[in-house]
Amino acid sequence: MLKKISAMKARQNLGQLLNEVSIRGDSFIIERAGKPLAALVDMERFQLLQEDQSFALQALKKVWENMAGADPQEIQEAIVEAEKIAKGKNCTRSELMREALRRYIAEMELRRLQRYGLKKAKELSLKEEDVQRFIDEYRAEPADA
Repeated sequence: MLKKISAMKARQNLGQLLNEVSIRGDSFIIERAGKPLAALVDMERFQLLQEDQSFALQALKKVWENMAGADPQEIQEAIVEAEKIAKGKNCTRSELMREALRRYIAEMELRRLQRYGLKKAKELSLKEEDVQRFIDEYRAEPADA
């Protein structure tokens, strides 16, 4: 569960926060003057974030390497196509690229979540039907519960 806490309260309750993070799996956004300053997450989540960052950097490097040998005409055609799509969506090419990046990041987050879920299910010896039952129960709960 993601929670927000002031830097002052975090400092005063660090031991309790560490327990909530390491035992319960909670995460905290630490704020100063209402602005996010840092995040406190468990080691497993931190390692997954590191893996995702490494994966993203490797993917970016591959794209860059592929672009180095790309035909300038193909690049220009891709730019023109992006401009057509952007115009059809009534947005700029930059906005279109940001949207594509957000979708890519969301896809990476979903994959990370799936890896985490599979790992936890395996640790707990859960079967697929158990997981599906939990999902169905969760979806049946009222949103404010």
